[in-house]
Amino acid sequence: MDEYINIGRWFSVLHRRSQIFVVEACEKLHLTYSEYVMLLRIYDHEGARQDELATMLYLDKAVVTRTMTMLEKKGLVYREQDARDKRAKHVYLTEYGKEQHAYLRNVIQRWVDYLVADMAPADVETIVKGFDYLVDRACRADIRKLARDIPEDQPLGPAKGDDHAE
Repeated sequence: MDEYINIGRWFSVLHRRSQIFVVEACEKLHLTYSEYVMLLRIYDHEGARQDELATMLYLDKAVVTRTMTMLEKKGLVYREQDARDKRAKHVYLTEYGKEQHAYLRNVIQRWVDYLVADMAPADVETIVKGFDYLVDRACRADIRKLARDIPEDQPLGPAKGDDHAE
């Protein structure tokens, strides 16, 4: 099988299995994967506006609004209108939401610890640095331009030094 296809499949499997683990671990709180991810971001940026959270997570504002509504219904967050911009809302954790912080942090820690359990620390460090690099490149990519430049008749080589990232 083509190595590029394998890499895509590995990312997909890792992402999906991670989602499944998080949902299973968060079943007692009745959280979806999206709600879990949003809560982790709020823990690090309490008081952020909804549109800021959308930007941080590369999500549509409507998705963030729906997720916030569900988190409010579950008693984990509350929203306050911005004093200057009445359309903007800041997100805060309820006491109940704050009480879940340690557990929710431990969910992802448990999963990562499981995944790297038999790996040498140097290998784990290499993977962490590699993912950091890949995420940075993905976030800087001009997706439209990159997608339009796919040749139809020839295979691409490694994308080292290409100019499609900015």
